[in-house]
Amino acid sequence: MTVGDGGAISLSFSVLGPVQVRRPGGELDLGPRQQRLILALLLAAAGRPVSLSGIVEVLWGQHPPSSAVNVLHRYIGALRRMLEPDLPARAAGRWLQGDANGYRMTFEADQLDLLRMRTLTARARSAAESGHDGEALSLYQDALALWRGPCAGAAELGASDHLVFTVVDHECADLAREATDLGLRRNDVRGLLPVLRHMAEVRPWDEALQAQLLLALSADGHQAEAIALYQDVRHRLAEDLGVDPRDELKTAYQMVLRANGTRPVRLDTPTDPAPTAVPAPKPSAPRVLPAQLPADLGYFTGRDEARSHALDLIDQALPAQEATPVLSIDGIPGIGKTTLAIHLAHQLATNYPDGQLYVDLHGFDPEPAVMPPAEALQGFLNALGIPDSDIPVSDFARAGLYRSILAGRRILIVLDNARNADQVRPLLPGTPGCLVLITSRLRLTGLATTHSAHLLTLGVLTLKEARDFLATRLGARTSADPEATDEIIERCGRLPLALAVVAGRALAHPDHRMSDIAEELRAEHGSLDGFMGDDLDNNLRAIFSWSYLLLSPDAAHLFRLLALQLGPDLTIPAIASLIGAPTPDARRLIGQLVRTGLLTEHSPGRFSTHDLVRAYAQELVHRHEDEQDRRQAVRRLVDHYRRTAHAANRNLNPTVGIDPPEVTGAVVVTELSTPAAAMAWFTVNWPVLKAVVQYRLDDGDATEAWQLVLSLMQFWQNEGAAHDWAGLTRACLYAVTRAGDDFGRAHMSRGLAGALHLLGDNDAAERHLHEALELFSRLGCLGEQSVVYRNLGMIGLARKNFSSTVTYLERALHMARRAGSSTEQVNDLTMLGSAYIEMDQHDKAFEILHQGLRIAEEHQDLRGQGGCRWGLAEYYSATGDLVASLAEWKLTLDISRRVGWLTNIIECLIAVGDTALALGDRAGARAAWQEALGLLDHRRLPYTADVKLRLARLEKAVKIDG
Repeated sequence: MTVGDGGAISLSFSVLGPVQVRRPGGELDLGPRQQRLILALLLAAAGRPVSLSGIVEVLWGQHPPSSAVNVLHRYIGALRRMLEPDLPARAAGRWLQGDANGYRMTFEADQLDLLRMRTLTARARSAAESGHDGEALSLYQDALALWRGPCAGAAELGASDHLVFTVVDHECADLAREATDLGLRRNDVRGLLPVLRHMAEVRPWDEALQAQLLLALSADGHQAEAIALYQDVRHRLAEDLGVDPRDELKTAYQMVLRANGTRPVRLDTPTDPAPTAVPAPKPSAPRVLPAQLPADLGYFTGRDEARSHALDLIDQALPAQEATPVLSIDGIPGIGKTTLAIHLAHQLATNYPDGQLYVDLHGFDPEPAVMPPAEALQGFLNALGIPDSDIPVSDFARAGLYRSILAGRRILIVLDNARNADQVRPLLPGTPGCLVLITSRLRLTGLATTHSAHLLTLGVLTLKEARDFLATRLGARTSADPEATDEIIERCGRLPLALAVVAGRALAHPDHRMSDIAEELRAEHGSLDGFMGDDLDNNLRAIFSWSYLLLSPDAAHLFRLLALQLGPDLTIPAIASLIGAPTPDARRLIGQLVRTGLLTEHSPGRFSTHDLVRAYAQELVHRHEDEQDRRQAVRRLVDHYRRTAHAANRNLNPTVGIDPPEVTGAVVVTELSTPAAAMAWFTVNWPVLKAVVQYRLDDGDATEAWQLVLSLMQFWQNEGAAHDWAGLTRACLYAVTRAGDDFGRAHMSRGLAGALHLLGDNDAAERHLHEALELFSRLGCLGEQSVVYRNLGMIGLARKNFSSTVTYLERALHMARRAGSSTEQVNDLTMLGSAYIEMDQHDKAFEILHQGLRIAEEHQDLRGQGGCRWGLAEYYSATGDLVASLAEWKLTLDISRRVGWLTNIIECLIAVGDTALALGDRAGARAAWQEALGLLDHRRLPYTADVKLRLARLEKAVKIDG
């Protein structure tokens, strides 16, 4: 048995693949997923501390439960006991240690495979620099042999996209490419091929790695496999991403085709013949210290969070020194990307004593002005002291010369306004020591894959940042009229460029008050005329147009129609409906808009435009689309929401009393197959649906408005959103009454009664229910009458008027049976059972509830089963069988979660906690109530105070007993 320091048993840790811990005699059981994830995070940090907040974010994302820190400490304790079973209580331990900075693992370099890999890599590089290529290649192979798969098996742990793991994965990919590069030079790649094949398989989108595998296969005589691999990668890129291979992969393929069985040349070898060899640059090139950064703003304000985050990302990347840190800042036009990048560069310049390089790549200027990488390289080489006569003609040779000069130097490089990743790849250094800052309207995810780039997306300024922005430029004028200042900020959409244009105008007219400027913007009625600068660089319309002119005709058509959207954002099916195109075509056009910065994917599958960008689209849509085309586009969009809402509601309430809306073939309906999916769709689309209802009311179409509201009522009930429910339903009731639509009036009267009941106004609710009952009776709607009678029974139950309650519920059940509605029968039986429990007629309640449960199970009515089990939980509680009651509450809770009924989930959790406490299970009660409190966060539901009171009483009781 191996014994470490202090007599502790020695362990070995592995994170280059699924996380493992071994001791003499076997592998340790690492426990549940979250515990393994914590250990994986600490191992991937390789001895560096990981903060509590960092661990919490990996485990629970941006919305951790209130008990997160306590749960985390329990996992840490469990890990310590697993690693050191004999560790005394509260002892620090050898392996897992905590301090003010968080938690970290401590071990020797040979005890963690990641550190062993780094040690071998450093020795390999040293051997290569000394000219011992054979020894270097052997060390590279030993280092790569430690790699078993993606870092920590993060995908299985549910954290595949976390930065700590992806950085290690990129490091391993860089190592594989580096080793393959040396193997190709020595014509000795056979020992690298197994790991290279495996790594390329798990990193299918890493085109640089795929390119190296192509060359290695060809060099080892596997020409046919190399060609087949390229075709497979090309097909995969086209099918899955809708893109072609980039230049690096296409060039490697051409080299394979030209090789004809001979060893292909390397990617950075000049392919054009030259009469004389390029001289080695490092000995002959003069040590010029470039200082190309544009001036920093003397009044830089705001962006504190973004600036701090950017510096943190850079600081995290620097200690490893495995490659040059790359930070890519993206965002919409006018968001302040260049300003932030230049400000960061000036802050960091003293750390890079060999100078600063800067280039504006004009990535989104009109096409002829876009700078090719070769031209940028020439400018950089000139700045580094290389005359034109010594700069190679070949792009690859030019990039190689540039990387050679940068090797060993510490230079800060700013690549401004990049069009795509391909434009900047040749400008990236090949060795550690430098820092690269990039700005682009496009999120350069390809650089994250191939160069471990950190990506930072800028949003609009916060209100405070915008106020500081104007105050720094305009002084006391802003504080003298804060209301006008805030109006200006909102009319500028908190876009830095728009604020700068307005500030410039204010400085040119020092006699203008802030209220005068606000009035000028107000008079423009949301157009861009108020943001016209003195030149193209600060003219919003011109800057937006540069992106617009890059679009294909179909994408430009989509951009114009985006001005017609009815809510804050759009999904892909909604956009497809807006333009009347199939979903794949819409997805392709969306990609163009995102790449040009005119559309932002603010959350997965949801797209929005800045208010001023939409104002630009508004100008264009009225200029290029006639009124009929605009109305048809809005018609398709409205139909998308109406039809999808109806289908979603059928998942929540199968007894919808209206037929599906008729739509044209050009409308795409979102497929929602489960109640949970329907609730999720309603939740994220609620702001848009509210806008659609208001649009139809404003347009005078009361029928479409009330039918959409009817589709929303079950969602409102599930969420407990009584105020929204009452507001829109009352508006529709007024509209249908004026229109003489008795069917709509009946539905809206009944619907308004439901909202009023939740709000506690049972008198008004009862009046509306009697009005609905009269209308439904006149129209002969049996199923709807059953629902109204049940609603009247609910009000009677709330008032403890049991005789009227039973009368109404029995009428409801009679109507449901006549209508042949099993769902309504179950609902009526559930309510009747609850009434009999209240009346202490327990045997009758038990019989009725089981009758309803049999019908619900026979018809696979999940909601009905939940209602009946709720009643049974109340029955067992009333009869004193708390164990059975708790079991039924838990079954009801599970069903409520499956159907996405939030109010039921919260009430069930409260009941589970109450019953658990009555059974003496304080921990179970606390867990249930804390979960309920977490669900109540930021929601207007009347349970928060009760749950907090329960938790406070529990903690007080624990302290007294303790």
